[in-house]
Amino acid sequence: MSLLWLPFSLATILMYGFGQVFAKETRTNVSSANILMILGGNMFVMWLSYWFIFREPGSYDAMTWLQAGTAAALSGAAFVTYYESIKHGKISVVGTIAGAYAPWTVILALLFLGESMSLGEGLGVALVVAAMLIFTYSIDNNGDKKTELLGIAFAIASLFFWGTSAALAKGAIDEIGNTNFIGLYALVCPSIWLVYWLGSERGKFEMPRSNKWILELSMLLIAGGGITLYLAIENGNVSIVSPITNLYPLLTIAAAKMRLKERLTVRQILALAILFVSVPLFSL
Repeated sequence: MSLLWLPFSLATILMYGFGQVFAKETRTNVSSANILMILGGNMFVMWLSYWFIFREPGSYDAMTWLQAGTAAALSGAAFVTYYESIKHGKISVVGTIAGAYAPWTVILALLFLGESMSLGEGLGVALVVAAMLIFTYSIDNNGDKKTELLGIAFAIASLFFWGTSAALAKGAIDEIGNTNFIGLYALVCPSIWLVYWLGSERGKFEMPRSNKWILELSMLLIAGGGITLYLAIENGNVSIVSPITNLYPLLTIAAAKMRLKERLTVRQILALAILFVSVPLFSL
């Protein structure tokens, strides 16, 4: 197996890790729907340009395109629930939960992609579930518990959407190639976000009043991280790539501590520790 998945995975960690924190800084001034419209515009231009330059001609069956489209649609839905989660919760908490989709991807890869699960991967699944439970029951009593739990619920939805999307994308990319998948993604996801924007904002578009350059940097990083993620999936085993790219919350938390000054409870710190211990187990 090619080692190209490794540099692409590291690039994904860097871009997603910093992109999440920068998104939080402008998220309080602009609705999730408007943020996704801006992200969709960046992805549409960047990803279609990537497809145009590196496109791979060929004829593929309709079921493969349907699988690719479903993977893209689930990823688009995951972004919707993710941006709703950071509206209600701490980025260092909900970002970590949403990014911990590797166990679900591993399970789907085991069932549908013919991959096998090692003892380490099974232990990793158990540890991630334990960490999520600790997150759920370690809400700061000084905060709005209902709001915090809502953020966690949205983050968990993102976890399952992204996890399923990654497994489906791997199967589709093996057939149609990374470039064709990205070209389809550039059409499907912005369309989903357009519907979400029309439904929630009634066609009202708004840019943040400040930090516009930080917002655009966030969008470029997230869009670029998506390309490197699918390049990593194309060149490696999805049951390895997903856990490795799940390390990006480490970078998010470090940056959040410095820029956003978010504080975690002792139990949340314990949950993070358990989660990070679990990640390497998926590659054993």
